[in-house]
Amino acid sequence: MATKKRLGDMLIDAGLITEEELNKALKLQVGGHRRLGYLLIKMGFISEEQLQAVLSEQLDLPIVDISREFNTAIKHILPRYLCRKYNVIPLDLGDHNMLKIAMADPSDSGAVSDIEQYTDKVLQPQLASHSDIKAAVGKYIPWSLKDIFNPLNSQKLTALTATVALILIAVTIMQYNKDRLRTRYGSKQVTENAVFYQNHELMLEFNSSGKASLQGHGAHAPGSYSITFNDVNSLKQFINRKQNDFSTTQQDWLTWAIQNQATK
Repeated sequence: MATKKRLGDMLIDAGLITEEELNKALKLQVGGHRRLGYLLIKMGFISEEQLQAVLSEQLDLPIVDISREFNTAIKHILPRYLCRKYNVIPLDLGDHNMLKIAMADPSDSGAVSDIEQYTDKVLQPQLASHSDIKAAVGKYIPWSLKDIFNPLNSQKLTALTATVALILIAVTIMQYNKDRLRTRYGSKQVTENAVFYQNHELMLEFNSSGKASLQGHGAHAPGSYSITFNDVNSLKQFINRKQNDFSTTQQDWLTWAIQNQATK
């Protein structure tokens, strides 16, 4: 049995590309999903019309009119992602489990084999231009979940999921640290004339005039405080005298707030 000519060999025999140009396109094709004919056109080695003329002559296939041949009853037989991947569009079902399909490169045996395996049909390839197929797929083939959840997108989805997970972890850690700092240090508010620290049912105010105020409730005190001191030292002396009124947590926070303000 004679071996079918590959597209690159057909174009070389037709004098449209050189061996060197073919090799350049093949190197770019490795590891990707772009079809050889598409690459050769994009690289400027051939035109779409030249590609179709060579394929039509070499494969003895006329160029099909998709708009006239397409049967809407089979619009779900191939998902968009496969149509885009192989640059094809299904046209109609025939007798004996045959699927008529328009292809930009009917000589692409790999595409034929994969589509036959996917559809469980025997393909009857027809020839159509890349641009006509692209437009027809967008017009006739509906979106489906397979266009999102498919092997082509699995790596992208996995990477996206991992990125989102890392972002969520980072946000959670930041929020945890923020909450932990708020629990330990409370809130701080700065106005034109004063600085306020608030935490553990206590509030300290340091006035620009040098005065300091203590308000709130000591954990072991019977009442509440609302005292203004002429200076910070007087505040410190009061806290030392009344240290039994405060819990250990309150004492630590009061000491931190006073020291923090003293460094300003």
